[in-house]
Amino acid sequence: MDLTSLRSHNDRTVLRLVRSGALSRASIATDAGLTPQAVSKIVARLMSAGLLEETGAVRDGGRGKPRMSLRLCPDGAHAYGAYVDRDELRVVRLDLTGEVVSASVVPLAPMFTPSDVLDALAPLVEPGDRVLGLGIGIAGPLDFRDGVVSPNGLPGWSSVPLKELAEERLGLPVVVDKDTNAAVLAEAWRTPLRDAALVLVGTGLGVGLLLGGEVHRGARSGAGELGHTTIQLDGPLCVCGRRGCVEAVHAAASGVEAARVLGAAVTNLVQLLDLDQIVLSGRKVLESPELYLRAMPEVDVSITSYGADLVPVGAGLLVLADLF
Repeated sequence: MDLTSLRSHNDRTVLRLVRSGALSRASIATDAGLTPQAVSKIVARLMSAGLLEETGAVRDGGRGKPRMSLRLCPDGAHAYGAYVDRDELRVVRLDLTGEVVSASVVPLAPMFTPSDVLDALAPLVEPGDRVLGLGIGIAGPLDFRDGVVSPNGLPGWSSVPLKELAEERLGLPVVVDKDTNAAVLAEAWRTPLRDAALVLVGTGLGVGLLLGGEVHRGARSGAGELGHTTIQLDGPLCVCGRRGCVEAVHAAASGVEAARVLGAAVTNLVQLLDLDQIVLSGRKVLESPELYLRAMPEVDVSITSYGADLVPVGAGLLVLADLF
């Protein structure tokens, strides 16, 4: 059965409820506001497609016949996620539950081109009947709708139609988003977040924003460029061409001072948007997590649980999320 035919509103509702812990057809009907007959038909269709499976009989409080519990079938669908960083490419394969099945990392040479990225991706991505597509996370600026990218810090990458190029080369659907947006989506997949920021501190510096529980991309896909806001007038030159950006000032500092720079920038962000949750991530943070935690404002602050694969996982979830 073609998985693309299973993306109606009710199909997605049932899959989302099962993922959230709804065990039986009866509980799904109650939570979704659908008739038991309608739910039975939807569940049968999703089971036929290999997306749901029964796990056994459970009692849900009544005295009648035990009900059959349901869960997502991990092998029912897969998605790939990729992170194009300034010096390496990370690729993961996710199952339907969002768990990593396999992961790879390959270095990218200095001044790498879009063709270099496609050449590195090709042997790591295997299209198939159960593969829904590939998500790519990359630094901005970019156009989320068209998948056209002009990432800061990558010379020669100006208005590159990455989505189109990747689809032609790999032969499967591709979605392209900022690395920080992919990252915050991954965190929200595991932990309920509403008004939160995911701060990514690696070869660049930026944030992914969740406002009202939704990823906030802005009018031109440019939201979250915290690294390119000015924190020091006449400060060091940034890759974006301006001076005194948070990214450049942070890169010029080290140890406690670097953490203090980030803490000041995040404090401004929290005050501006009234955020209540901050998740820290990226190479620099993972090298010295306690140092960065101590520099943060007094809100709910944590370190990502995904480690170095945060962005590629989130990129893959951009694809999987369409089923939910």
